[in-house]
Amino acid sequence: MRPSAGWRRRLRARVTLAVAALVTFALALGVTGTGVASSTTARVSSACTKATARQLLERFELNHFGLDNPVAQVLCGPFAGPGSAVMAVTISAPTCFPVQHWAVFAFTDGDWRAILEQPAYLAGPLVAAGTGIRETTVVHRPGDSRCFPSGGTRARVWRWSGSRLVAGPWTQVKRGTPPPTARAPKSDHFKTPSGNIVCQTFLDFQSPGQSAVYCGIHSGLRPAPPRRPCQDGGYAGDRVFLQTTGRVKVPDCAGDAGAFLGEEAARILGYGRSWSGGGLRCTSAMAGLTCRNRDGHGFFLSRERWRAF
Repeated sequence: MRPSAGWRRRLRARVTLAVAALVTFALALGVTGTGVASSTTARVSSACTKATARQLLERFELNHFGLDNPVAQVLCGPFAGPGSAVMAVTISAPTCFPVQHWAVFAFTDGDWRAILEQPAYLAGPLVAAGTGIRETTVVHRPGDSRCFPSGGTRARVWRWSGSRLVAGPWTQVKRGTPPPTARAPKSDHFKTPSGNIVCQTFLDFQSPGQSAVYCGIHSGLRPAPPRRPCQDGGYAGDRVFLQTTGRVKVPDCAGDAGAFLGEEAARILGYGRSWSGGGLRCTSAMAGLTCRNRDGHGFFLSRERWRAF
């Protein structure tokens, strides 16, 4: 039987209502005939804030250590020419140098774009120098470890050339300590009779009168130190570092083999014997190895446990 005209009118009305509902829903989602109108990039605020900076670091994959709060500093200004909106961001790192990278973003045509990515061991915050950005870094001399630069600090200013940021010449800000070649540090190795603990010693480390002892334990530190994001060398859960003054440090990253590099040539520090030098003293015993510095700080290492004091 053929449907009546009234039934057909009611059906068309229901179809029209359904299509209208779908269109309303699509508009609410930002869907057009060409696809999705909105995107992740469109949702980033134009404000020069830490919240915006966090989003940009994730978008441009600059949060290298995967930190929850990677933004150390935000510096805002017209650094890309008069009337420009530019944000310079320093990026945190969970290492001996808390900032090792920074980036600059410019807001143009309704969105942010990256205009500079710069690795640097920053010695302080970025500072506006007129319409330029002043960068201050530490100076690593040849042979310096990453955590202990000896060359003082230097600074330069980045300025807009019309198409990009260009760095000016370096200017020394703070003088370094005497070069290592002027008075080379004396290094040696010792190990416990079991061979489980190996230490490297440094006399006149980086500067006269400053010494250090760097010890690794094959069985690992117990309790184990926290695991932190690390780009080079992996987890450092088997070594400690102590200088003439200050407290013991546990490196975040293993880096190279450290004290273990001199293991074969290391002399044995017999039980009941001690090594001392530069305000440091380490004593070997059957229970473990104890090292302390001039301040009275130090560490105890053994196969069963370790502690800092």
